Amino acid sequence: MLFDPHYRKLAHEVVDAMFDHVETIESRPVVDWRSPSELREQVTIGSGGSDPMERVRFLAEGAIQLHHPSYMGHQVCPPFPIAVIADLVISTLNQSTAVWEMSPVATLVEQEVTRWLARRAGYDDESLGTAVSGGSAANLTGLLAARARWIAISNDATKRAVVLCSADAHYSVARAASIMGIASDDVLKVPTDESHRLDLPALDAMLGEVRGQDDRSVMAVVATAGSTATGAFDDLNAVAAICRKHQVWLHVDAAHGASVLLSDRLRGLVSGLEQADSFAWDPHKMLWMPLSFGVILVRDGQWLRRAFQADAPYLFHPERTTDNLGEMTIQCSKRAEAVKLWLTLQIAGTAPLESALDSVTAVTRDLYDRVVRSDDFEAMHVPDFNIFCFRYIGSPGSRIPAESLDRRNGEIREALIRSGRAWITSTILKGSRVLRVTMINPRTTTAHVASMLDAVRELASSPAGGP
Repeated sequence: MLFDPHYRKLAHEVVDAMFDHVETIESRPVVDWRSPSELREQVTIGSGGSDPMERVRFLAEGAIQLHHPSYMGHQVCPPFPIAVIADLVISTLNQSTAVWEMSPVATLVEQEVTRWLARRAGYDDESLGTAVSGGSAANLTGLLAARARWIAISNDATKRAVVLCSADAHYSVARAASIMGIASDDVLKVPTDESHRLDLPALDAMLGEVRGQDDRSVMAVVATAGSTATGAFDDLNAVAAICRKHQVWLHVDAAHGASVLLSDRLRGLVSGLEQADSFAWDPHKMLWMPLSFGVILVRDGQWLRRAFQADAPYLFHPERTTDNLGEMTIQCSKRAEAVKLWLTLQIAGTAPLESALDSVTAVTRDLYDRVVRSDDFEAMHVPDFNIFCFRYIGSPGSRIPAESLDRRNGEIREALIRSGRAWITSTILKGSRVLRVTMINPRTTTAHVASMLDAVRELASSPAGGP
């Protein structure tokens, strides 16, 4: 296979097909629901010879339509077109950014992008960062940096390492601890308050309790900025003060929420982030970059480097220590993901990103207001950003019995996504099954919000929650 006229023509056809697909997205359902068994028959690998455009159209038509304005589901964005074009450039050039000599321009681009993000957060030039696959890898990397510091300066490094995190923390925190050999019993879940934020007195008390134990020592506290369940933002100034009091590393899982730094209206949600020792940021969420593109930033960059010290003379040479990104990440094969954000910023600046952040926040607030004004829905919290949980409770004359609320809301959600009219998710919030939306498409309007609620009402009126 060569880059010849045949594949040039095919590439143009694919680009046109993708643009047509997005431009006509509202003419199709959010998903054309088919069972795994139905789809499996159509993805069996044959002996070649398939019509390429037929296969491309099959992929597009069978996908969840993230560009559809009635997609209000998981934290996966409809990427901006410049970033999509950048993805083609990245794949064509295929630079591995772990080693500078294999990717001289792309390495410097990543360094510039991570420095730009760090400065947005208030970090100085002592900080370091690197692109990773997403929030899970970023949280693991942040905790590895925390351990490097804990081992180097703590008199307690012979004790069992303990990590404290919110009860609403992303599961990747516990998974990262497990990968690091930290027992599940040593990942302590701190309760949340009525606003689903880290309970500050409880955090302080738990830190003091562990400090008084002979066999355990706190390695890190993990706070959250934009929790997965409700989008809640912990009070980072207060959490940082408590961590300073107990002299422990503060890592913030800001994979979802750090992007508010680009909005003058929203940046106050992450006030205090600059005091964190490390934090995760996913441009592939609220900066509308294609998967996968996360970032880990560490305030004192030496701990990021010390977490990944390795002897690899076939790759890393002393004269290039500051430029080899592979010396501060688990990855050796490292795609040039930062080019996506770099090219977007170079061409469009930050204005489209800020506009999109403000738009999805406003639409989320509109949904909240509609739910509060209704007599058949119940708001589970006040949204800070673009995630909101609510549930259907039935009209005043025919309320759903309390013991049936969880089951009925689960049925309604399943019926809704199968209908193709809208896509929302569901979660358990303080023991109750609720409906959950992530407003992540800047094309979503208040009209789409109203249509989604109408669809829920109609499906709820059928005996089993839907057809």
